[in-house]
Amino acid sequence: MRLPQIVVYEKDGRLKLQLEALAEQRRWALREARQPETCLAHLSRGGPAVVVIKAGRDLERELALLERVAWLYPDAAAVLVGDGDQPHLAGLAWDLGAAYVLLPPQPRERLPEIVAGLMGEKAEAEKG
Repeated sequence: MRLPQIVVYEKDGRLKLQLEALAEQRRWALREARQPETCLAHLSRGGPAVVVIKAGRDLERELALLERVAWLYPDAAAVLVGDGDQPHLAGLAWDLGAAYVLLPPQPRERLPEIVAGLMGEKAEAEKG
């Protein structure tokens, strides 16, 4: 069995910093990807995975990555994180395959808890 991994797709490293303590405590791999191809390459290794995608300046690219993750790696849970209260973005993200959408008014501080919950589900499914 492959070690669980968290793959973070973002430009500034803030979400990765927020997840470092969780990954270290649980002994999960924490990988950062700044290109969609890198993100998908990490997922191709297999095993339980949660992908965290930061919705930012290139929304079309980020949503395309979300859709590709859901299509190519349906066992990986994808979380879309954004800064604005955008209900239309949340609905679109759900439609594209997000397992969770973290937008205001939800506090971003919930991200480690959300990732831990999703990873727990993925690890249990992998066990059988």
